Amino acid sequence: MEDLFYKNKEQITKIVDSFGVKILPNKQSDSVFYSKYRKFKYDLELEKIHFDYAPQDVDEFIDEFGDFFENVMNFDAPGVMYNVHPNPNIYSQVASFFSSLANPNFCMDLPSGKLLLIEKAVVNYLNELAGWDVEKASGTFTFGGKGTLLYALKIGLDKANPDSQKRGITSKNFIISNDLGHPSHIEICNWLGIGEENCIRLKTHNAVISVTDIENAFVSIIEQGGRLPLIILNGMTTNNHSFDNVKAVKIIRDKLVKKYKLDYTPHIHVDSVLGWVYLLLSRYDFEKNPLEISDKTAVILQTKIKAASQVKYADSFASDFHKTGYCSYTSSVFLIKDKKQLFSIEGKYSESKNMVFSEYAPYDYTLESSRSPHGPISAYTTLKTLGAEGFTKILANHTDAYLYLKDSFSHQNNVVVCNLEEESNLLFLAFKPKKYLNLEITEETSQTIADEIKEFNTGFYSFILEKSKKGKLDIFFSCSRSYKYRGKSYGCIKIYTFNSHLDESTAKIICVRINQLFNEYTNHKKEIEAHNFFDYAEIKGLENV
Repeated sequence: MEDLFYKNKEQITKIVDSFGVKILPNKQSDSVFYSKYRKFKYDLELEKIHFDYAPQDVDEFIDEFGDFFENVMNFDAPGVMYNVHPNPNIYSQVASFFSSLANPNFCMDLPSGKLLLIEKAVVNYLNELAGWDVEKASGTFTFGGKGTLLYALKIGLDKANPDSQKRGITSKNFIISNDLGHPSHIEICNWLGIGEENCIRLKTHNAVISVTDIENAFVSIIEQGGRLPLIILNGMTTNNHSFDNVKAVKIIRDKLVKKYKLDYTPHIHVDSVLGWVYLLLSRYDFEKNPLEISDKTAVILQTKIKAASQVKYADSFASDFHKTGYCSYTSSVFLIKDKKQLFSIEGKYSESKNMVFSEYAPYDYTLESSRSPHGPISAYTTLKTLGAEGFTKILANHTDAYLYLKDSFSHQNNVVVCNLEEESNLLFLAFKPKKYLNLEITEETSQTIADEIKEFNTGFYSFILEKSKKGKLDIFFSCSRSYKYRGKSYGCIKIYTFNSHLDESTAKIICVRINQLFNEYTNHKKEIEAHNFFDYAEIKGLENV
């Protein structure tokens, strides 16, 4: 039993090597899974797992543990194009591992030592990039994007209902979101007790929320005697990569607060868990252009940098390092312009500029009293080792790659690039059966034809899964039943990756391989098993998010 607990560095090296020998040989750059794909049943697999009274031999355990990597996606493979899911910076993984050996609890500094200083350093850096006064701003790492939204709504409720911490919520409260906002915008209303029906999802126009619609909704809430604790704006949507006009919304909010003499000011939060990364690119010198970014890509990047910089007009925003920051799950951080609003959640925490070790205690205001070091440590490591330059290089390469993919597929008559005009780093492809090669899809396309094309595309996805059962597969993507093009669902193939290796040369290989697989699919004569694949937005009853 003594060998199960730390003794020396040689012990750690030996154990890590033992795990690596079992697991890492299956992590291959040209394979999207660690194994052949297998459609297993959970109940049958659970029957195989036993917890004996006696300890298990550690070599036997490692061998058994390695088998659990079956069907695990290999996000280090460039061919994995499955949502905003990066290949993590390996130094961030190792730094997190070593910090976990110390077993700190990031709820306070005494059990964490100087490691907890890292969280403050990252928060300060992000607030500085946002254009906020670092002395007045703050933030905290939390368990995910939904966690950042819970902080925003909790702070908004405290501002709109000052006595709610003691008496609870007694008034009618609403939040304003939009139809491209993440489903968690609705879910937090359930979690914090104001009710999902009180999440107003305004319709977007050209993927952006209308300031006039926000004004009208706010006035309607005021006139019916309700309160508006929170306005959530998009800081780069998942499927459109669009940014809302934060400055214009702030102007309207302030005008209505003054006009109606409200005793509170609605909190504006930018859900920028994806788009925050463009704040880093603001440090790049586009005039000197040392990375030799192409003119077209430079214009796109500068447009996104300008849009992302509007977070300075918000009261808070969020960053997911496990999405666009090359960290593993979970690494989310909530940032706020006025630290007093965060510290007052429990009503008793404060910090002085001259704070010394033993006085820092985030548990006095955070949702969690048990806090992992993983998020702050991995974010810090990636920011340091990649630098703003590394992020700039990757995002420039991504933009080049997606421009190439969109252009290439748009010249094929067997597929429609549904988001061709968007400056987004993803593709929605609606492949067409042979009999519809000359069909132009419009709003008038019949539902019958749309359903037929949808079945054709979901069949392509099922074919890929069936193929992966037989051996190594180098390309994998998702399929969206919920995404709508010109009013209807076509079961679009979704090409979406945040892999650090993606560039134009990789995109060329991906384009060729997708077309090769598509040709295999169309020439395949055997019946293909239909897979009831996961579609997050469909499960949540939403579209295009």
